[in-house]
Amino acid sequence: MNCFNCSKYLQEAIDSVYAQTYADWEIIFWDNASTDNSAEIAKSYDKKLRYFRGEKNIPLGNARNLAIEMVRGEYVAFLDCDDIWMPQKLEKQVKLFETQSDVMLVYSDSYLIDSEGNTIRTAFETEEPYKGQVFDELLCRYNFIPLLTAMIRKEVFDKVGLFNPAYKMAEEYDLFLRIAHLFSIDYVESPMAKYRIHDGNFSRNLDIGIKEELEILNKWIRESSALTKEDVKKVKIKKVKRYAALYLYYFVKYTHLPKRFAKFY
Repeated sequence: MNCFNCSKYLQEAIDSVYAQTYADWEIIFWDNASTDNSAEIAKSYDKKLRYFRGEKNIPLGNARNLAIEMVRGEYVAFLDCDDIWMPQKLEKQVKLFETQSDVMLVYSDSYLIDSEGNTIRTAFETEEPYKGQVFDELLCRYNFIPLLTAMIRKEVFDKVGLFNPAYKMAEEYDLFLRIAHLFSIDYVESPMAKYRIHDGNFSRNLDIGIKEELEILNKWIRESSALTKEDVKKVKIKKVKRYAALYLYYFVKYTHLPKRFAKFY
């Protein structure tokens, strides 16, 4: 768990980990130099929550890497401090890992909720999940893996590296591509987490995210030995669509249209 001034939803997030039906876990809690009472809330829990604090606020990818370095377990999962895990999340994902030694990442569907916790819809209502060798789908279509649902074998970081600190928004997409390029991926069909949409995370620099995604696509095109000619063609088509999404984002932003238009990008 990485935290920066998240006291409003923090207790609910931590409690969702303590409510897990799978009991063999620990929380690596990385406080990214919060100035609210997040530290007080985190420190009120028992020793299953290991609290760490950075000296200064740093980009999220860097903070996630520092937290990963403190992990002692076999698997790593991620929960931001305004989101929630369903009680059986860890149990169901660990079972998949234990029966499939070649799988290095397991994810799931998730609920989208509003600031008050009301369910809006599930992620897979509008996005199709994939499993197995999913590199082509992940690269040529979209990032269909919600980070808050992802569980990764820790050993995989030794082979593909950690989050790239050069990215501020697309760091997880970059990591997932590196994993999917080499390893198999599986998923739990039922929603195993709740992603909270609120004013604090709605806009989260969508333009930066799209630009970084385009950088990642260009990187894989440059490394064309990893791609078939058909994949290169698909990625170029995707780039055109992402440029269109970027221009639409700027149009919505600077003409002050309602947020509902965000669904188009």
